[in-house]
Amino acid sequence: MANRRYRQRGVSLSGLIFWCVLLGTVALIGMKLFPLYNEKMKVDFAFEKALSEPGIGNATKSDIVQSIMKQFEVSDVDRWSTVEFSKLLLLTPPRDGKGRMLSLYYEIRGPLCCNLDVVLNYEKEAELPKGAAE
Repeated sequence: MANRRYRQRGVSLSGLIFWCVLLGTVALIGMKLFPLYNEKMKVDFAFEKALSEPGIGNATKSDIVQSIMKQFEVSDVDRWSTVEFSKLLLLTPPRDGKGRMLSLYYEIRGPLCCNLDVVLNYEKEAELPKGAAE
């Protein structure tokens, strides 16, 4: 009988409950964080898509904002209106003979649990090709 006891394999009830709670917690956190990460990826795509358009070096800030907002409509990002997004997007003039810099900085807060929030800080910069100033 003693040998049979050592050969038994399996998971105890307390071990099963522990793993279920652990996997459930990880799944819940993943479900809370995925929408924020997904929106960040959509904003990245819209930003890169606008930079790849022909003639972007000569575009004004409002043209760039309109281009990005069109991508937001396609990818279903409705966090900002055009006016709000225009305030977040910065277009700096050329320095030292380089092209203009296009910068986007914002912060998103999402609820995690009770009074805990998750904060996503977004920072993206890209150099526009040489073109006419704004």
